[in-house]
Amino acid sequence: MKIAVDISPLKTGHQVRGIGSYTKSLINEFKEKNWGIDFEFFKSPNSPPPVDIIHYPYFDLFFHTLPINKKASRVVVTIHDIIPLIFPEHFPVGLKGNINLRLQKLALKNVDAVICDSQTSKQDVINKLSLPEDKIHVVYLAPSEKFRPTTDKKVLSVVAKKYKLSGKFALYVGDVNWNKNLQNLIESIKIAKVNLVMVGKALADKSLLQTQVLNKLIKKLNLSEKIVKTGYVPDEDLVAIYNLADLTLLPSYYEGFGLPVLESMACGTSVVCSENSSLSEIAGPHAVFCNTDNPVDIARKIKKVMEINPKQKQVLSQKLIEHASNFTWAKTTRETANIYKLL
Repeated sequence: MKIAVDISPLKTGHQVRGIGSYTKSLINEFKEKNWGIDFEFFKSPNSPPPVDIIHYPYFDLFFHTLPINKKASRVVVTIHDIIPLIFPEHFPVGLKGNINLRLQKLALKNVDAVICDSQTSKQDVINKLSLPEDKIHVVYLAPSEKFRPTTDKKVLSVVAKKYKLSGKFALYVGDVNWNKNLQNLIESIKIAKVNLVMVGKALADKSLLQTQVLNKLIKKLNLSEKIVKTGYVPDEDLVAIYNLADLTLLPSYYEGFGLPVLESMACGTSVVCSENSSLSEIAGPHAVFCNTDNPVDIARKIKKVMEINPKQKQVLSQKLIEHASNFTWAKTTRETANIYKLL
């Protein structure tokens, strides 16, 4: 069996986002182990090599990325989430976007299998893209093996100095999209009177309207001295930042998966997050759940975690690590390979 995987996300802006991380982790596993499959990796989506199956590890709702005419006898596509279709009032797309959405839906009719990151995304795809359930497979993502506890004081000190981090702080890792609920997150930081570190490329991009709105809110609430925005951070440094943080905060309105939750847990760091969408699937029994719409409740949960005594924190950290260990890239890749073999 010959399978070609489209690795074009590694050459675009997606390379430092979730799709790039997913693609990179998947192909690394395929290259390192013997799956009984002959793999090829191609960079031009419209010019794949002659193979039995093509896997497109991404699906853009509003750009025509999936060929309508099949380039192989069987096609697999990964749809990570379709949040803009769940909340269209918060994601205006315009005429061109809607035309591309129709083309993408048309292309999906010729796909043999769809992979989703969660049961939540699977149900959304069934409801909003009208795909038959038997074509859709759920394969959970996983944190990289890099994410683990570290007590190397030298490494932690270097990273803390590099990003100007000090004292106790909550951590946010992610984008600036509406579903991330950043307004309530920022307001909860004001109420809780704690420091916040925000990691993500878009958070430092002042050309984005969402980032401009965020910056105005931070200034309005006089939080400029309490919040550090790092911009993009390589995984090696991000591991240390998770280890330095007292908790990771993800009070999202909606998530297709929510990888920072598992990355944080893999490092033994507590998580305060919403109990909705995919987060209710993956966060497990040891996350602290908050009311997404209530900054006071989010603040209360932040303070609750920060007040845990050292002994309780150590016990909780071990439970978080154990939960995160249920999600591995070996498992993700094996389940993906099994889908190929079903076709």
